[in-house]
Amino acid sequence: MFVPALSPEQWQVLSPYLDQALALTDDERPAWLSELAEREPALATQLRALLNEHRILAQEGFLENSPAVPPTPGLAGQTVGPYTLISQIGQGGMGSVWLAERNDGRFERKVAVKFIHIAQMGKAGEARFKREGSILGRLAHAHIAELVDAGVSTGGQPYLVLEFVEGEHIDRYCDRQSLGIETRIQLFLDVLGAVAHAHSNLIVHRDLKPSNVLVSKDGQVKLLDFGIAKLLEGDGQDGSATVLTVEGGRAMTPEYAAPEQVTGAPVTTATDVYALGVLLYVLLTGQHPAGKGLRSPADLVKAIVDTEPTRPSDVVTTARTGGEETTANAARRTTTPEKLSRLLRGDLDTIVAKALKKNPQERYASVTALAEDLHRYLRHEPIAARPDTIAYRLQKYVRRHRVGVALAAFALLILAGFTVMQAVQLRRITRERDRADRIAEFMTGIFQASDPNERLGGTITAGELLDKAAQDIQTGLSKDPELQASMMHVIGRAYMYQGLYPRAQSLFESGIKVSSSVGEQENRETFNTMHDLAWALLQQGHLSEAESLERNLLDGQRRAFGNDHPDTLATISELAFTLCEEHNCAEGVKLNSEVLRKQQRILGPEAHYTLVTMDNLAIMFAENGQPADAEKLEQEALDIHLRVDGPKNLSTIHSMLNLADFQRDLHHDEDAELSFHRVLDLAGRVLGPDQPETAAANYDLATVLVRKGHVEEALSLLRQSVDHGLPPRIASDMENDPMLNALHGDPRFAALVTYVKKRAAAAQNAK
Repeated sequence: MFVPALSPEQWQVLSPYLDQALALTDDERPAWLSELAEREPALATQLRALLNEHRILAQEGFLENSPAVPPTPGLAGQTVGPYTLISQIGQGGMGSVWLAERNDGRFERKVAVKFIHIAQMGKAGEARFKREGSILGRLAHAHIAELVDAGVSTGGQPYLVLEFVEGEHIDRYCDRQSLGIETRIQLFLDVLGAVAHAHSNLIVHRDLKPSNVLVSKDGQVKLLDFGIAKLLEGDGQDGSATVLTVEGGRAMTPEYAAPEQVTGAPVTTATDVYALGVLLYVLLTGQHPAGKGLRSPADLVKAIVDTEPTRPSDVVTTARTGGEETTANAARRTTTPEKLSRLLRGDLDTIVAKALKKNPQERYASVTALAEDLHRYLRHEPIAARPDTIAYRLQKYVRRHRVGVALAAFALLILAGFTVMQAVQLRRITRERDRADRIAEFMTGIFQASDPNERLGGTITAGELLDKAAQDIQTGLSKDPELQASMMHVIGRAYMYQGLYPRAQSLFESGIKVSSSVGEQENRETFNTMHDLAWALLQQGHLSEAESLERNLLDGQRRAFGNDHPDTLATISELAFTLCEEHNCAEGVKLNSEVLRKQQRILGPEAHYTLVTMDNLAIMFAENGQPADAEKLEQEALDIHLRVDGPKNLSTIHSMLNLADFQRDLHHDEDAELSFHRVLDLAGRVLGPDQPETAAANYDLATVLVRKGHVEEALSLLRQSVDHGLPPRIASDMENDPMLNALHGDPRFAALVTYVKKRAAAAQNAK
């Protein structure tokens, strides 16, 4: 069906319905049109004709995809300045968009040429088009489509030449890639950066929606279409409507419009904050805040101005169109409806709610403030926004229903709310008090062992205190399994820091068993215990057990948190390290390199987990026969450790020790010896002599001294390392260490090897 040219008045009536139709899927649209035809048959007929032309002529994914006037295919092959038009790729209320390429031979580049429609060539339309060019000319940002050129065609039509973006709407891209919640937020932060740049140039976009935010094949965000953007300087600085905006009509997409846009109130940067809140809601939940189904303009205005949206955490478990759709929606976010609800509940609910406040003054003060709260969420820090209080909700309720709410009912609601809060507070205080009493009683029992009256003048070591704590946990905290499991983890870590890995392993295993018995096997505390258990197994040389546990832990974290959560990435890094220990370093290096790239992007280059991965990857480079890469990466990590943590820090000492090892492997013996002495000096002052780090430094320094021919000093250091915390898996393999081959045949080295074997046998018997 051929659609005659629409007048501006006809287009203004039809445009809101067309926006709604294009937002629906192909499966949803027929029912929507049928329902519209029952109420507005003529409107539905026009709309069907436009949609038919859209399917035939428009290419999905660039700028506006809703034809408003007949296309002009005859322009193909014509030139505009130094550009040749190839094909029409988009058409909207303002104009048409063409794919073109430069034809003067200076350079090759595909661009998008945007013309203004003849129907819009009046004074207001031409002014708005020129305004878009001036706006784009002021913007230079990696995530904003670039203005390449501008001019007037030989036929007198103004045009803009824009960067050609080949991509898809951000919501469709996220769904097709099945991106998790944190990855979606990271992509959304690029959008916020682009909008913040526009605001810093006194520009409000005013039409932020998925079709104006494209994602390219390589995952780069591009913000498009400043055709209705409004400058905050010049005429209308207060945000009120100018002659330009009045004559141009209410240029906006209703479903992404802020309350002030539909009521005619002043437009400010807070207007973009609201639209970004809607976009974030859609990305997180797969649904619009106003819900699904047919909405007339009046219904949509009511939803925008009056109706509070359902919380994201609630809407993802509400089977509005059936449980299968809810499940599929969660699967597109790599999770289940229940876990998606848990991910959104709390901080993300609060962030979205603040961005969607009806009153602009109650929203985030700026796009940057919204971005900062999302960064805090990703870093697991407290957000600046806070959930609404009960008093606030009551105040809003009374304002909406002030006629029907009597003073007595209001007082009753306050009293009921106060009573509920008091009861909840009392239960919480009682529970926390009981737990504090149990902890105090438990710790009193532990430290009572150090009382001289109990010891009869003797002394007690830290190890004996830990042993007593480990015994008392089994009975003293049995009435509180959650606390019992937590304390098992704490004491187990204390054993691990002492290098007592078998005892740590036993407590970790008991803690996991207790957590599982009360249905807490997939919470963060249990995951942390599993992580430490895997490390204890690795340190004892139980590599296959460590790998199996890490893979189980990884499965649980992916279900609970998603693929790109910091804890999930940390476990992948540890798994990669274990694979390298099992002589599969090639796969380990590949895994850990990808983890490091994600952590540097998501967490930042100085985050704790990022530094741990850098240290591990450097070790794996060395194991994989890449000592130069190992030294370079570890030097970068050490520089950050010193800047962030300082020298008197365990992580810094580990990094120093690693760097010294890599220098040794590269036969930079003088540098290595100096580095090992530096580590020993620092470890001796910070940790003491009986620690794994000190023992490892003694051992590794001995290997350098053997190569330099200093046998006496090397043997002395080897004996010290064995006596003072060298991990059993290293000590037991001493006679097979190729760096100690020069000592073979020396009776003193043979005696040391025999001594190590006897110690290992005694430890096994004791276990």
